[in-house]
Amino acid sequence: MDLRIWLVLFLTISILLMTAPPSPREPEIPPGFSVLQTRHLTVIYEAQFTKQKALYFAEGMEAAYQRLVIKQGFRSGARRFWLQGFPTSENPEHLRTVATHEFFHSVQLSYSLKLADRFLIEGTATWAMREVYPECVECYIEAFEDWLIGGTDASTLQHLGLGHHAGLFWNFISDHYGGAQLIRRLFEHPDIRLGVDWPKGLSALTGKPFLDLWAEFAAALAARRAPDAQWLYPRAEQKTPYVPVPVFVGEWTGQPLTIEQSNWENPYPQLCSEKRGGACPSKTSILSVGSNLAIRYPYGIHFLRITPKSTAPLALHVEVEKEHTSNFRIYLVARRASGAYEISPLKGECVLSKPMEYTLLQVVLTRGLEVPGKYQLRLQESQTPDSSLCRRG
Repeated sequence: MDLRIWLVLFLTISILLMTAPPSPREPEIPPGFSVLQTRHLTVIYEAQFTKQKALYFAEGMEAAYQRLVIKQGFRSGARRFWLQGFPTSENPEHLRTVATHEFFHSVQLSYSLKLADRFLIEGTATWAMREVYPECVECYIEAFEDWLIGGTDASTLQHLGLGHHAGLFWNFISDHYGGAQLIRRLFEHPDIRLGVDWPKGLSALTGKPFLDLWAEFAAALAARRAPDAQWLYPRAEQKTPYVPVPVFVGEWTGQPLTIEQSNWENPYPQLCSEKRGGACPSKTSILSVGSNLAIRYPYGIHFLRITPKSTAPLALHVEVEKEHTSNFRIYLVARRASGAYEISPLKGECVLSKPMEYTLLQVVLTRGLEVPGKYQLRLQESQTPDSSLCRRG
C-alpha cells in the first residue's frame, strides 16, 4: 500500500478513546452509530464507517489487547472506542494493524508519558503493529524507508523528532534488549513519571548510555541488520544506488587520502514533502557536495563508503575535534566477498592488512547532544599490518 494512503488512513479516522471503564449497561447509542462487542472491548462506530471495516478494527484492537495487555502485561488503557471517519483502505490486514497502533495509544495514555514526544509515542505505537501482526510486514515497513534514503543530517529530519518512522528504532531495541517487556518497563520507569526524558530511562534499563544504543542502531543500518531487512533494503534500493545514503563515496587505491568534505548528495531529497506533507529543507540545509564533514544535529548519523581497490595494507583513522571526542561514536562496518558483515568500534587507528578481502568499508559516525564538531577520515598505507579488523587505540 502506498505510504500516502497509509498515512491518510491514520489522519482521516477519528478515534475517541474513552478511558472510563465500560458500564454494565448497554451504552446509549447516538443516531447513526452502532456497536460491536469483542471479548474485552466495545467499539462504537458511525454508519458511514461500515460494519465490515468496524469489524476489522475491532478484531485488531482485540488482538492487541490479547497480546499486549493479557500476555505482555501492559495496562489495559481504554475499553471503549468511538470510530468516526472514512478509512481509505479496504484491506483487512491494514485496518487491523492500524487498529493495533491506535489501541496502543490508549495504553500509552494510562502511563505518565509526555505525549508531545512523538519519537516515543508514535514510534512505540508502530512497534506495537509489528508485535501483534509480525506477519503483515507490508502494513508497517513502508514507514521506515527514510532511515535509508531520506538523508541523515537535515534540519527537518532530526531523528528524535520522527514519529511513525521511529518504529524502526524501537523494533531494533525490542529485538536486542528484551522485547515487549523492555518497552513496558520503560513506560513504568519512575523517571518517566518524573518527567525525565525517555533516553535516560532506556539507558538505565539496558545498562548502556543512550548514545551507545543509538550507535549500535546506526551500525546495524549500515550492516543491513535493521529489523525486517530482507524487505526494507530492496525497497530502498529501488530509489537510490547507495543504501543507506552516504555523505562520501570513494576508493582505497593505496595512495594517502584525507576525506574532509562531502562528495555525495542525497539523490532523493523530495522524500520529506512526498511523505510528510510538509516543506522540504532547502538544498543548503542538506549536507551538499563540498560541505565540510560535520554532524550538525543531535543524533545525526553519517555513513562514508570506501571500496578497496588496492592490496596495500590500509590504516584508517577518524579524527574528531578533541573537545568533542566523547560526543561521538564511530564504527567500521566491513562487508566480505561472501556478503557477511563485520562490525567493529573504531577507536584510534584501524588497520586492515588485507583490504581486498572486503568488498565495502563503511565508516559510521553519530553524535550526541553536545555541540557538533568537524571530523575527517584519513586513509594511508600501514607500516605495521595487523591481522585484526580494528586495533583499539
